[in-house]
Amino acid sequence: MISSPADRLIIRPFQEADAGEFFELAGDEGFNAFPINIYRQKDLNSALEWIHNAHGKYGVWEKSSGELIGMGGLTHWVLDEEEMVDITYRLRSSAHGRGLGMELATALRDHAFQTMKLPEITATITPDNVPSKKIAEKLGFKFSKHILLKNVPTDLYRLARETSR
Repeated sequence: MISSPADRLIIRPFQEADAGEFFELAGDEGFNAFPINIYRQKDLNSALEWIHNAHGKYGVWEKSSGELIGMGGLTHWVLDEEEMVDITYRLRSSAHGRGLGMELATALRDHAFQTMKLPEITATITPDNVPSKKIAEKLGFKFSKHILLKNVPTDLYRLARETSR
C-alpha cells in the first residue's frame, strides 16, 4: 500500500476481487479522457485479465466513500533504448477538481523516490491534457521533448530525485 499525503486515498495493488469495480471504472468518461493507453474493458473477464497483467498499477479508493475512483502507477518502459519508470494518474469524472489527482501523483512520486529509490521518473502526457500537465509541473517535472507513444503524440516530462523536493 502507498501512503497518500492528505490521507484521503487508499492506494494499493489491484486484486482479483476488484475486477467488477475496475470494469465499471474503465467505462467512465473522465477516466478515459486524454488516452495514450485504452483502459475500457469489454466484459468482466477482460477486466480480470487486465488486473492480472497490471504490473506497476494500483487501484485508488477514496477513504470516505470506499469507492474505486481511479488508477495510478509506476510503470517500467523503454524509449530509444533508455529504461525509464513512468508515473500514471487517472481518476473518474466525479473525482476531478478536488485535489485528489495531486494527492495521488504526490504519493506516487514520493514512493518512487523514497521507497523504490529511483533516480528519475517520467510522465507521458498528451499535449491537450492541461490538468495532468499542471499536476506534473507542480511536482517539479520538466518538459523534455515531444514523442510518439503508441502512435499518440505525447509530451515527455522528467523529474530527477534530487530536484523533487
